Amino acid sequence: MTRPRAVIVGAGLGGCMLAHALLATHEVTLVERGESVEDPRFPLRDVGLPAVTEPHTGAGLGGSTQLWHNGLIEIDPDVFEAHWPWPKTVLDPYYEQAFPLLSGLPLSKVRAAIEDLRCRYRALGMPEARLPGLYYPRWPRNLWTSLELAGRVAVVRGDVNGFELDEGGRVTAVTLAGAAGRVAADVVVLAAGGLGTPVLLQKLARHHPLPALDHAGCHYEDHPMGFVGEVQVAVPLYRLWNYQVPGTDGNLRLPLVVVRKGMHISFQLRPAATYYRASRRERVGSVLNLLRRNPWNPLNYVKLLSHWDDVLDILSFKFGIRLPTRHYTLVMCAQTPAQPELAVWSEVDAATGQEVRIRNWVISDAFRAELRASIDDVFAAMGPVITSSRVFPNWFEQLYTGAHHSGTARLSANAQTGVCDGDGLVHGLANLYVCDGSAIPASGIANTGLTIAALALRLADHLGARAARST
Repeated sequence: MTRPRAVIVGAGLGGCMLAHALLATHEVTLVERGESVEDPRFPLRDVGLPAVTEPHTGAGLGGSTQLWHNGLIEIDPDVFEAHWPWPKTVLDPYYEQAFPLLSGLPLSKVRAAIEDLRCRYRALGMPEARLPGLYYPRWPRNLWTSLELAGRVAVVRGDVNGFELDEGGRVTAVTLAGAAGRVAADVVVLAAGGLGTPVLLQKLARHHPLPALDHAGCHYEDHPMGFVGEVQVAVPLYRLWNYQVPGTDGNLRLPLVVVRKGMHISFQLRPAATYYRASRRERVGSVLNLLRRNPWNPLNYVKLLSHWDDVLDILSFKFGIRLPTRHYTLVMCAQTPAQPELAVWSEVDAATGQEVRIRNWVISDAFRAELRASIDDVFAAMGPVITSSRVFPNWFEQLYTGAHHSGTARLSANAQTGVCDGDGLVHGLANLYVCDGSAIPASGIANTGLTIAALALRLADHLGARAARST
């Protein structure tokens, strides 16, 4: 019996994980427009806050998993209760399935290490605060490679520019720009990312207007991140930085989280080589991501000579060497209120005729004040162990994007509040789904990779069950 044809648009984290899981029940085709991880044919322009982090999207097979060392963290249950169409318990089984595929470890082992590390922090006098666990595998994983998808799924290179629908609201094919033609499908899943999927949905809305599609590109969230201050402490916290999970080669960090007006704001205390850093040290720039992506490039190690804090980090992360220090920089990663207005769209550049994605990332003055107050909250909570502290005068100008683009095709209870239903199906259509960061209604302070992977595995179960019912 012929199996249903699943066409997945986008070969990033969500697309690769979904393709891997769907192979048991579907014939899978991945449509990927990018030829390399940084493809200049598809530019992105910021018209709001600048990205600073470049590039902040990836292309090609594996998408951004070729760029970033994915930190694995679960979204807080409170965030699910406040923003998602169902509680965290719905996703918990899929978190457990996704974690070993992204790290090689069972989630239960890391959860036990999180509890142990919390006890160690508290024994040093750290506050009884929210301490979520952020786990970093020793080496990054390109999911296209680690899931061994080559030869198991069909790959079509092309830029999707439209959809063919029948009278019943079923997408029967995606159409591609140029001579690439069309790809027929029984089910279509958009996994083009938080900045790509909403643009595709906007193109669909021009010919098939639906209430849900009015939300495509709205409700945008991204994490502002950066060094915001520094402290000197009276206890040896450096021993717990990049804490190695027993029996593994990965490292665990516990950010301190405060909540202001429902928004979660996290702070990591990163060991610093010096106190009262010179102005050049207050810039955000770090070479750690370069090293994690390309550890064999000697130039990246030369760059470390002017980044002594990065030297401390790399020594602890790669080699377990923790140099004694009482000085720490305060690294913030904050949840932001969803932007209700349109924040992601595309335009044609009049000079080049090239389509350009536009991102309008905004942080209001009111929320900026909340971020500033949260720094004081952390200093106050750590009062018993702090001997001195200060806030960097230009902390806000130094914030950069976390590249965790979400919310732009979010899951919602109905078409009046978002794009997709609780299964990721676009409201009003029969077989068009979303499976990437754009579907996440809110992430708190969590990196989105683990949640995207869990959503992909949940969608694969849903589509597998649907295929079984139709036979």
